[in-house]
Amino acid sequence: MAAIESPALPKKLNVGVVGIGRIGREHARNLLHKVHRARLLVACSPAEEDLKWGAGELAPYGVRVVKTFEELIETPGLDAILIASPTKLHSPQAHAAIDRGIHVLVEKPVCATIDEVVKLVERSEAHPKTKIMVAFVRRFDADYAEASAAIEKGAIGKPLIVRSQSCEEAIRSPWYTNYLKGSGGIFVDSIIHDIDLSLKFLGDDSQPKSVSAVGVSAVHTDLEQVGDADNAIGVCEFWDGKIAYYYNSRITTYGFDNQTEIFGTEGKISVNLQPRRSAVEIMDKDKQIKSSIIGDPFLRYEPAYLQEVIEWVDAIMDDKPVPVPFRSSITSLRIATALQKALRTGQKIFFTRGGIPKDAPANL
Repeated sequence: MAAIESPALPKKLNVGVVGIGRIGREHARNLLHKVHRARLLVACSPAEEDLKWGAGELAPYGVRVVKTFEELIETPGLDAILIASPTKLHSPQAHAAIDRGIHVLVEKPVCATIDEVVKLVERSEAHPKTKIMVAFVRRFDADYAEASAAIEKGAIGKPLIVRSQSCEEAIRSPWYTNYLKGSGGIFVDSIIHDIDLSLKFLGDDSQPKSVSAVGVSAVHTDLEQVGDADNAIGVCEFWDGKIAYYYNSRITTYGFDNQTEIFGTEGKISVNLQPRRSAVEIMDKDKQIKSSIIGDPFLRYEPAYLQEVIEWVDAIMDDKPVPVPFRSSITSLRIATALQKALRTGQKIFFTRGGIPKDAPANL
C-alpha cells in the first residue's frame, strides 16, 4: 500500500519587528502568539532594556533578538518587517526593505517630511509586488469599522463634516517633555490619527483646500519655543466642500478620551462620545454617579493593534491590496504639517486643487 503523504503545512509569513519599545512589544506579542499566518523571526533594538525584554519574552520561542537594523534586515528567510522605530528612521529602513523585496508595515507618522513620504510612495509604486502599509490603527477598531461600513451603505447620506477629538492622559516626566519637543508637533505626532480617520470617512481621495489652527501650551510651556502646543484645534476645508475639525489635548487628567462624530446630509454617526471602560454606572452614598474610564490608548485599541497586523499579513499572503491606501499617507501628512505651520505662524494655509500647499515646491 502506498504511503499516504501528510498535507503540507501552510506557509507562514516570516516577520521581523524593528524597535521593541512599547508599541513594538505590542506588535511582537501579537505576531508571536495571535497572528496565525505569521511567524516572528527576529526583533531588534539598540536599547539594553529592550534587549533584556526580548531575551526573556521572545528568545525562548526561537525569536532572534539583535541590536541593529542591519542584522535584522540580513536575516535569512525574512519576508516582511514591522517598523516601530523612531520616525526619523522610518524612511531609510522602509527603503532598505523595499530594495530587498521585503514587505513593510510602518508606524505613523510614516516619515518626518513630505519629501521623504513622496519618495517612499514612488519607490513603493515602482515595486508593486512589495506591499507597504502605514499602521493607522484606528481604522481597524471595531467601532470605527462599523461606522465606516454604515457610511458606505448610505446610512447618513453624503458625509459632510467630521469632528474628531483625542485627549491623552497627562504625563509630566522629563522623558515625556523631551519626547514632545522632538515629536514633530501635536498635529504630526498625534492628531494625524484623526486626520487619517477624516480621510477614511470623507474619502481617501479628498484633497485639502485650506487649514487653520490655534493652540495653547498650558502645562508643557516649553513647547511654545518650538511652535507647538499641548492643546490644539485644527480645521481642514476640502475642495469637495467637506470639513474636518480636530481637537487634541496632551494634559487630560481623567484618562484617554477619543471620540468622533460624522455628520451627513441624512443623519449623524457618533463613536465613543462617552469614553467608558464599560456600561456600568455606580450611584453611591456620596450621591455621585461613577463609571470607569480607559486611561491608556493601548488598552482602548488593543484589539485594533492585532487586527491591523492580521489584515496586513492577509493582504500579503493572499496578494490583495493593503487596507490602508499608501497614497493617502501623503495627504494626511500634508494636512498635518500644514496645520503645524498654521499653529506656528498663526496664518491660514491654502492648497492647490492637487492638494499641495501653495507655497510648497511643485514636486511635494
